[in-house]
Amino acid sequence: MPSLNDWAKERVSSILGKCEKVQKSYKSEIKGLGSMLLQNGLYGTIAYYKVRDKDSSKEILADLSSLLSERMEIADVTEMNPINDLDYIKAQTIVLEAVKWLRRYADILIEGEDNG
Repeated sequence: MPSLNDWAKERVSSILGKCEKVQKSYKSEIKGLGSMLLQNGLYGTIAYYKVRDKDSSKEILADLSSLLSERMEIADVTEMNPINDLDYIKAQTIVLEAVKWLRRYADILIEGEDNG
């Protein structure tokens, strides 16, 4: 299992193959994802992205699903199946830590107004 650092670099690198609009949208959304998770919780954030028709929403949901299927063996977190409270908190903690790395790599790898 790759470290969160390596996982995040791989996920952000995969965005580089998308159009510029998706890249900029992804970078913008990733910057606010941590605070959204803290305010709304994991399932609240997933619900938000499931109904949102933004360029990067599918990419973010794929990131969350990939991460938790690897780290916690949750088949598809975007289905929001019931899990016990301890696993929910653990999943949310893992996602929050991963978002830190996603933000770092998005800032480094994706061109945008603030870096280039």
